[in-house]
Amino acid sequence: AFDDVLACAEFLIRLGVAEPGRVAVTGRSYGGYLTLAMLAFSPGTFAAGVDICGMSDLHTFYRDTEPWIASAAVTKYGDPERDWALLRALSPMQQVANIDVPLLVAHGELDTNVPLGEATQVVAALRELDRPVDLLLLPGEGHEYRRAESRRLLLGTMLLFLDEVLNR
Repeated sequence: AFDDVLACAEFLIRLGVAEPGRVAVTGRSYGGYLTLAMLAFSPGTFAAGVDICGMSDLHTFYRDTEPWIASAAVTKYGDPERDWALLRALSPMQQVANIDVPLLVAHGELDTNVPLGEATQVVAALRELDRPVDLLLLPGEGHEYRRAESRRLLLGTMLLFLDEVLNR
């Protein structure tokens, strides 16, 4: 998946629909994880990121998510005990200092699939490093944003954020 995201960015630039230095990465849930991973593991590739309810540390995700989700995630991401070192290496929090571009993190306050701690720990770490990061907390929302008001707020915030950071 990491290679696919990098290839997409390169393809958009090669196609002429994106300019070098003005490509952002975004995704939700696993895509939010990929967003953080791209910024942490491939610094200098993207100008900004929008992480929507993504995992920032695979160990804290396994620890804090619903047990049934943790069980289902083993076949997708690895076993939290047997694959401990791999999951640590693949966790964006391990390379959070590499995230030096503007980041918007959006998360539902009641999310139990990817618990809110995944958002707050990456935001806290980036603020500690004095990096440009914003947190959009969606009150009353879980992993899926059911209210139209929440979806409008998310999309409006994303558009303003991306317009500001990509059009400097």
